[in-house]
Amino acid sequence: MKACLAMIALLISVVFAGCAPAEEQSGNSQDVENTGVEETQQEQAWTGDEKSPYNQDLKGLKAEVLSVIDGDTLKVRLENGREERVRLTLIDTPETKHPKVGVQPFGKEASKFTTAQLNGKNILLEMDVQERDRYGRILAYVWTGDQLFNEILIERGLARVAEYPPNIKYVDRFRSIQKKAQAAEIGIWSLENYAQEDGYNTTVPSDRKDSESAEEAACKGKIKGNENSYIYHLPDGDYYDTVHANNIIWFCTEEEAKAAGFRASTR
Repeated sequence: MKACLAMIALLISVVFAGCAPAEEQSGNSQDVENTGVEETQQEQAWTGDEKSPYNQDLKGLKAEVLSVIDGDTLKVRLENGREERVRLTLIDTPETKHPKVGVQPFGKEASKFTTAQLNGKNILLEMDVQERDRYGRILAYVWTGDQLFNEILIERGLARVAEYPPNIKYVDRFRSIQKKAQAAEIGIWSLENYAQEDGYNTTVPSDRKDSESAEEAACKGKIKGNENSYIYHLPDGDYYDTVHANNIIWFCTEEEAKAAGFRASTR
């Protein structure tokens, strides 16, 4: 009997000695790995409405909108403190400060709407295949909570679908929404032959365009912005006369230039 009890005790000690530490070690290792993955996902994942068909498990860059440059262009500050310019992917709003075409119909409306909806707000930048354009701007789908802002501009007739592969993730949905705006003749679709597949028809007459062009012309000879560098120059600045004509954007005040995302020249 004593021999049997001794044998049982020995077997129990062997089992506990061999299994318990290994089980503890495995459990701790798994916890560390899971914690790391969860933290990374929490940093990247959007915390909006999980019921949304779009932003469920959506990943991207969180940012704060510092200013609105145009209807489809923003200046933002990322979580790491870096400031970037963002161009909304897969859409195109009419121009408001283009040196060649000036202010286009519904350009001001698009810019004002974007400013009202996004300025000072926290957003999520969702990337597609190509992350930057040739000007170095981030190309992104802009999310505000569970709403895709690129889509809202199309829905309100303030933007057209601008397809530039490989960034075509939402192209089918965008085109479906655009058809509804066209049928309702909303915004840019209220002017016949204005919004085209390759841009906006600059020959379309509009009283709005004439008045806004006059407003833009009133600023000529004052503050000169460089569209490439996003630096503005005062008339007495060293580089005022060096800005190429194709890159000039005129501003009446420094406040207007800064609100559009430009910074002052150091000379």
